[in-house]
Amino acid sequence: MRLSLARPKPPIEILIIVCLSAFIDSLGYGIVVPFLPQYALSLGASDLDLGIIFSSYALVQLVTAVPFGLMSDRYGRRWFMISGMLLLGVASLVYPLAQNVIMISACRAVQGLAASATWSSAIALVADTFPGRDKGEKLGITTGVSGMGSIAGPMVGGALSDINFIYPFLLIATLSLASFIYMFFRLKTPRKEKLVEAPPYMETIKKALGIRNILIIIVINALTTIFWGFVEPLMPPYLSGRFSLSATQIGLIFGVASLSYAVCQPFVGRLSDRYGRKIFIVSGMALLAGVNLAIPFCGDPVSLTLVIMISASIGALAFTPLTPLAIESLQDQNIEAYATVNSLFGIAFYVGYSAGPLIGALISSYFGFESMFFFYSIILVTVLLISQAKLKEMVKKEEKTVIKTKK
Repeated sequence: MRLSLARPKPPIEILIIVCLSAFIDSLGYGIVVPFLPQYALSLGASDLDLGIIFSSYALVQLVTAVPFGLMSDRYGRRWFMISGMLLLGVASLVYPLAQNVIMISACRAVQGLAASATWSSAIALVADTFPGRDKGEKLGITTGVSGMGSIAGPMVGGALSDINFIYPFLLIATLSLASFIYMFFRLKTPRKEKLVEAPPYMETIKKALGIRNILIIIVINALTTIFWGFVEPLMPPYLSGRFSLSATQIGLIFGVASLSYAVCQPFVGRLSDRYGRKIFIVSGMALLAGVNLAIPFCGDPVSLTLVIMISASIGALAFTPLTPLAIESLQDQNIEAYATVNSLFGIAFYVGYSAGPLIGALISSYFGFESMFFFYSIILVTVLLISQAKLKEMVKKEEKTVIKTKK
């Protein structure tokens, strides 16, 4: 059985709580990027071991995303949000004790479980709270704040790890456990009012996959995240070797890229609310495919950082409209299982992110690290063609009403 919901708290308070958990989760994810690959290599890890370490995060999410999304739609968002922060705190406390690849992979897996719990409900809770025309803006704010965590993570992680390896983990443990306590007492999701019959789990998934836009966005998520899967474990050693950069400098490059992406997201979300989603998705993919090819030819850290900033900004143009388009596609078919569908997108992301480190290790070994950027541009062109041919722009309900009235 599923329950219809009332809204007990002001929408802005729900948005703030969701943004808080999204920020801390992203901060915890990004904080290890500048130094964890080098630390693992110092313990005798190979490139393949790095792939396994980074894949473990996504593999756990791959297994748990759909069950968590289904349970979130049926039983509520609160406990998933709270447990995500608790698990992240526990993983962060254990990380400094890991002295081999197996232990590091296990910590990374628990961190993935924490992210799965958080994100199974975060986006859905925003969609529940803001069902109107401003959902693109609010979702853009949420993902933008998450991006701010991605910005701060590498920069803070690089700087703190240069002082002491333990400090980044203590910071995340403190923030996540404090957030756990805060949300335990303050997060009050809508109360249950009356019972309504809920469709079976598989029926919900089948209906969602029957919507063309949903299926295409799943494909886009899977293909594009392969790139991030192989960049994150291999880029820090590459930058350290080619430009002799420290963990702090590497973190700064990742942070600047995340900043560019996060700053652009709310604006793109608002523009796509007004002018439509598809035009931004298609044009963004086209521009990104071209700019991405310039990255391997950058001969110094400054030009590399500049090109990465431009690339990240264009990435916001391409990817920000995907989530509101998916929600509108569900609303068009009167399907409100936002968490379930978001978990399907998560599976696509995790498939790409799980395969990415292994694919990247193979490509880098045979063709060199730079060749991965050409591989990514091929992926983007493929996604561009699919989006142009198959994505359907959704007409908002308000616009449908106006059209019917004119007739």
